[in-house]
Amino acid sequence: MKPIETIKVLAASVIAVVVMVGIARFSYTPMIPEMVAALGLSKSVVGMLATVNYAGYLTGALIITRISDLGLKFRLYQLGLVVAVISTVLMGYTTNVWLWFILRFISGLSTSAGMLLGAGLLMSWLIKHNHKSELGVFFSGIGLGIVLTAVVAQLIKDDFTWDQQWVVYGLVALVLLVPAWRWMPDYRTCALPKTGAAGTGEERSRFIRLLQLAYFCAGVGYVVTATFLVAIAEAMPKLSGQGWLVWLIAGLAAAPACWLWDLFSRRWGQWLALYLAYTLNSVSILMLIVNTSMASVMLSSVIYGASFIGIVSMMLAMVGRVFPENPSRPMSRLTFSYGIAQMLAPAVVGYLADVEGSYTNGLWLTLIVMAMGVVVLHLARRAQQRQGESVAAG
Repeated sequence: MKPIETIKVLAASVIAVVVMVGIARFSYTPMIPEMVAALGLSKSVVGMLATVNYAGYLTGALIITRISDLGLKFRLYQLGLVVAVISTVLMGYTTNVWLWFILRFISGLSTSAGMLLGAGLLMSWLIKHNHKSELGVFFSGIGLGIVLTAVVAQLIKDDFTWDQQWVVYGLVALVLLVPAWRWMPDYRTCALPKTGAAGTGEERSRFIRLLQLAYFCAGVGYVVTATFLVAIAEAMPKLSGQGWLVWLIAGLAAAPACWLWDLFSRRWGQWLALYLAYTLNSVSILMLIVNTSMASVMLSSVIYGASFIGIVSMMLAMVGRVFPENPSRPMSRLTFSYGIAQMLAPAVVGYLADVEGSYTNGLWLTLIVMAMGVVVLHLARRAQQRQGESVAAG
């Protein structure tokens, strides 16, 4: 495999993540203040629009757990790219809330294709071509997507109305689709032979269930900030008009963090890296509660961007290595839990914000869930250790 070909494959994967996750999902975050100002949307509607997007994401994850045919995965991955563009553009052509719900749901389906099918297909390609089975480069596309949506939001907010802004995001996605499609390898040639599963089925099942629960907690920590960070910043008098900058900083922190977490994991171990990432994510939430100064919110966004992306990258890479013959399936099982969190948490926090007039109690609830996640993560580690001891004894 020539280095230039490897670079093209990795670039295509990253660009696809920017389209299907960065734009299809994250363009909504800087659009919240624009739509609220123009249309007077309530916090509950804002939260529900995020919820249906994650419902689509969850549905996609469920579908992927049922798919083992590599050719079908590849075709659905390509379809996800097209759907990401169309569902984004059409958001600007209606003010019907129910049509928005449908479009955000469809967008969520494309995001699951980009995240899960994309990660699984790339993992198979890396293993097939004797590259390190790490997904840090792949998940850097999430951070880059955040950066892109933040920059575009700032460039177009004064010259375009809210509906035109959605169309602009869609056109940017269309332009990016071209290199992602052209440089994409034929993943159908990357099928790997099935391997014997280490440890008993009961032990592996317990390990995966615990990992799913820990990932659910991480999903709550991720989605509350991802959905409301810009709105929280804009609600602070000192940060009015600076929400886009807070979002940009989160993306700038996330983009290189994936590689840094890979390096940290190699040196200190994946479990210590995950403990640290969970802890840092919790700290970023706490900072939004206890200090509303511009410096504190900016630092919180840096820590948030660097930590959530590390959790996603390391968790999915871990199960991908455990199940190399079909990595998308266990990734989807974890993402099913993550998707439930992403579906429920924005609606709950949005409701609390409507009732109480602030996001404070919703953030406290999120912080408690993240603390529980650290405990469950430790239980998952112990389950994996017992699994290893069982294999050695056998």
